[in-house]
Amino acid sequence: MPRSRTRSDYSPQEPPPLEAPPQVVEVVAWQIASRTWCTHLPDALLGVQCDSCGEQWPCDAWYVADDVITDCLDDSRAPRRTEVDASLTVP
Repeated sequence: MPRSRTRSDYSPQEPPPLEAPPQVVEVVAWQIASRTWCTHLPDALLGVQCDSCGEQWPCDAWYVADDVITDCLDDSRAPRRTEVDASLTVP
């Protein structure tokens, strides 16, 4: 059954970098997810099957990796508690 959503910031032509961008806090999670993401790409012939696990693409492993990468990026875009607290003034 085809998947109904993909929210990736990346594509097979422009995959995520293997090393976490500087703003990403969860570096190890990024590295594992990025390697998994890049390993579970569609086959070159028709693009309908995962080249690594043989499932219909996008496969479950790719989805999990993509979710981790997206969460890492979302977390890096959110204001940090210390950034918010630093802007407050105490009377």
